[in-house]
Amino acid sequence: MSQSPEYIHSELPAIQLLQQLGYQYYDASKQDEREAITEVVLKNRLLAAIKRINPWINDNNLNKAFLELTTINGASLMEINQKIWELLRGGNYVVKQVINGDEVFKPVHFIDYANPDNNDFLVVNQMKYHGKYQNSIPDLVVYLNGLPISVIECKSPTAQNAWDKAFSDLEYYQKNSEKLFHFNQINAGLWDVGGKYGAINAPQQFYSVFKTSKDDTEIVAQAKREQDKLLLALFKKERLLDIIRHFVLFELDEGRTIKKLPRYQQIRATNKTIERLQAGEGGVVWHTQGSGKSLTMAYVTRKLQAQEFGFNNPTVMVMTDRKDLDRQITATFRNVGLKNVNQASS
Repeated sequence: MSQSPEYIHSELPAIQLLQQLGYQYYDASKQDEREAITEVVLKNRLLAAIKRINPWINDNNLNKAFLELTTINGASLMEINQKIWELLRGGNYVVKQVINGDEVFKPVHFIDYANPDNNDFLVVNQMKYHGKYQNSIPDLVVYLNGLPISVIECKSPTAQNAWDKAFSDLEYYQKNSEKLFHFNQINAGLWDVGGKYGAINAPQQFYSVFKTSKDDTEIVAQAKREQDKLLLALFKKERLLDIIRHFVLFELDEGRTIKKLPRYQQIRATNKTIERLQAGEGGVVWHTQGSGKSLTMAYVTRKLQAQEFGFNNPTVMVMTDRKDLDRQITATFRNVGLKNVNQASS
């Protein structure tokens, strides 16, 4: 490969950092596990992961689960992406199987959230995907259990309008090779001195930077360049799984579904709130206007309802001091799919 500034300053350091975080790596211009460039899933890795995470599963149900996840249809990329995310969250797909002489119904899990290292993390560069107009060759694709969950575009820090070019490429790939984004959870652009991330179909202005705070000592200590902060904050194994399971939102807005990823302050506020509550403490979260407090409350509610945090599916009460805010937060909770949302009438 020609050692372009983009490769030297952004792509290679990103690969090396992901390898440090425990990802496998290969250069897809030299090797490829797929039979054809029309495939986006790494079939053998996905089958092996389903079997490893669900050791009780028989071959018939293993193949059924594989097909369930890889043959989802929908009217749009967003609809397919949402259906896949609901399966990836876990517990939504159940199979019937005889185990120890008894016929049982068991949920199949595609990601092991409790044991991050039980999953298959891989980064590939220069992998070719079939496209409408010509083949798409993103700089980096992150695979989780054989599923392409992230596309990362790298640019040279000296390139003019590096971020504009990275976004433009990400936008083109989504139109040109839509199938690659069926499983996508994070799109990112990196250019050594910066990085931004966003969800599928997100306009450029809704991509975010990940700003570190004084509490992010581990990220700051490990980051050698600015783009590293984004990679460490979003792609460290347990953080990536936390984001996929608890922080991806599909919000209904005037009949249209919008996929949203959390901003750094929302992740921080949500996780600190849960930690404090687990320790039996309360607290105050200070917010500025426009920081996304309604969604932060939705994230906190979602985590409170999740079994693994030990709150036993509590009732969450939200008090507001203005009628418009009351309407807004009720609508937000309903629009992001939280169940049994009731607004007090007096």
